[in-house]
Amino acid sequence: MERRDLNIICDNAVNWRMYQDKTVFVTGATGRIGMYILETLVDVDIKYNLNMRIVGICRNPEKAKKIFGNTLDFPNVAFIYDDINEPVEYVGKIDYIFHTAGPAAPIDYKTSSVNTLWAHVNGTHNMLECARLHNTKRFFYVSTVEVYGDCRGDSEITEKDMGPLQHLNYRACYPEAKRLCETMLTTYKQDYGLSFCGVRMSHTLGPGISLTDGRGFAEFLKDVLDGEDIVLHSDGSAVRPYTYVADAVNAMFLIMDKGEDAMYNVAANENLLSIRELAELIASLSPTGKTKVRFDGEAGNLPYLPYKLAIMDTSKIRELGWRPQVDVRHVFEWTLESFL
Repeated sequence: MERRDLNIICDNAVNWRMYQDKTVFVTGATGRIGMYILETLVDVDIKYNLNMRIVGICRNPEKAKKIFGNTLDFPNVAFIYDDINEPVEYVGKIDYIFHTAGPAAPIDYKTSSVNTLWAHVNGTHNMLECARLHNTKRFFYVSTVEVYGDCRGDSEITEKDMGPLQHLNYRACYPEAKRLCETMLTTYKQDYGLSFCGVRMSHTLGPGISLTDGRGFAEFLKDVLDGEDIVLHSDGSAVRPYTYVADAVNAMFLIMDKGEDAMYNVAANENLLSIRELAELIASLSPTGKTKVRFDGEAGNLPYLPYKLAIMDTSKIRELGWRPQVDVRHVFEWTLESFL
């Protein structure tokens, strides 16, 4: 990870001493969120001499080696290579858990919707059971704006709002699973006293994203890298906020430290663009200058959302002191640079 991104993540009054002599689990450690969390924990462990035990969970040792390199050799870092669809076995204390694992790519909803559903439901259940058995102090969960469903109207959506969600649709495997997982958090607090917190994120990106996962911005970036035109399958009027991954992780550590037992909306609403504006911005970053934006009204059988995404009210996280630091142009410049 770039030093620049670590500085963004650590630019908040987080009490890093809360992790002194503690064991911290990070699931989905090779994912775009998990790898940032793990690298940050390693960095502050060294900086503040915290004597942490940092445990990453992922399935692929080769991918972990490629992402983390020599970090895997640090004495305070350990990895469990396993599928969290199965119960997690660990001997020793677990003080904090950051649960980020689970398929989140639109292409997964189309090609493996059953796996997407159960990976979230079983994985979260297994990690909550792990937290219960190890008397974990706090459990952090990464959720999504999609739990809000089809929210009509122009007002921004607060954490207490909720819209309808058509469940008889294969694509609902993701938001419905996330809704159930959030309910799991509250039931484990109710029955076992487990403290939890988490985020509902909108479009979040940075180095480490996949260019082939079906997200619109990923497709646009791939077009630029391949020297091809960006083709829009709509009028491009839908708007989205785009958040840099380091800004999002900054919010996560702040919530883990100072947040209440609740979910928090996290989005850089300053970076609000229509799909058309986004396509034009990414095309302007083309190294060759040859990428153009074209329109084709035929969307085909693509796993796009069947409803309008909510724009989230982020006042709750901002009351904790969070402010996104990366403007929308740098969000995409830095992401593109990571591939160049």
